[in-house]
Amino acid sequence: MIHLVYRFRPTAKARADLDAFWRWIADRQLWFYDELDMVVDTKWWTVTIGEDVHCLEHHVSFADEAAWGRYRSEIHARSSNPDWEARRTGQDDWWDILDSQIRSDPPIPLPLPVSAAPSAPTADSETQTATLVKRSRHLVDNAHFLTLATQGSGGPWASTVNYVALPGPLRLLWYSNRHARHSVNLTEQPRVSASMFLTGLSGSHAPSGIPLDGAQLTGVAREVPAGELAFFYDRYYELNFPDPEERLRWRLPQDEFRDDGPRRFYILTVDRWWLLDADRWATDKHDARIEVPVDRVDR
Repeated sequence: MIHLVYRFRPTAKARADLDAFWRWIADRQLWFYDELDMVVDTKWWTVTIGEDVHCLEHHVSFADEAAWGRYRSEIHARSSNPDWEARRTGQDDWWDILDSQIRSDPPIPLPLPVSAAPSAPTADSETQTATLVKRSRHLVDNAHFLTLATQGSGGPWASTVNYVALPGPLRLLWYSNRHARHSVNLTEQPRVSASMFLTGLSGSHAPSGIPLDGAQLTGVAREVPAGELAFFYDRYYELNFPDPEERLRWRLPQDEFRDDGPRRFYILTVDRWWLLDADRWATDKHDARIEVPVDRVDR
């Protein structure tokens, strides 16, 4: 993950009416980030102790450098619209930019030692996590299609693939033409991001009464080697087509997936998982994400 970090000092106008200042920030979140789907998440902090007390720190998070590049290009394009640019530069009435920088996550998760681990979750937090896990598993089991974002020497690319989910750890399996752009990208850069969604939801499957749900994820993808082909070939068709007659109609010859055959199976091991923050959307229409532990999503 890559994080664009800004620090702001509120102007005299902002300090004189902090309620109006925060309402302006909340409104800015809605219009500034509207349809910027390459933004994974945003966060705000206020400095309460230390230098520049009462200043703000704002993080804008992206899956990778390609997403950050798309963000910069889109902001540049929007700035050519005089109305949008006037609205953006109106921020000078509310804050002064102190500095900005780019940060990135470490290459692997860094766990806390047992002695420093957080205290046991409360009943309320565990209930919320259980709800998020239930939503996540419903998506994994029913979305069936994954929008895969890859990066290679030809640049970024997005493709939709028909997956099945495998447990222990959570993995997503699909097949594609081995010469397809996303397949070639995976050989150059196996780290990928992806998204899935469902619409037309109702009842207990509609989070906060919203008739849709979606998830974003990151992980590492690889081509299934010839020695593992028979196992994953069988699992894919058994899970994707439980009815034997339908499976027979759809199953391709296994020879198409080996040697000079045109297709290959690919498997994505998921390492991070986010859901739409449905409660936040229902409250203020802010399109945010909330992370769910992958080991909880895995069955």
